[in-house]
Amino acid sequence: MAESLQEIKQLAWLAIIEAFGLSVDEDALLFQAKTYTVLTLPSAATYPRGVIYVSNETGGATLAFSDGSNWRRCQDRNIVS
Repeated sequence: MAESLQEIKQLAWLAIIEAFGLSVDEDALLFQAKTYTVLTLPSAATYPRGVIYVSNETGGATLAFSDGSNWRRCQDRNIVS
């Protein structure tokens, strides 16, 4: 059981990382979003406000976010296709 506020924060942060399928490089404090192809995208409704990496998006690989209905490219908000 966590004994301090810092430990509680760390456990909460790790739970968030695990829930979103992210990985963390603790030395660099970088997050790595889970990778999908256009054909393997999960339901956007299942992951509102989720962030993913789409490796074969039209125009090249990109980060995308869920608006609750669609996965949208971060750079222009167009729907992933």
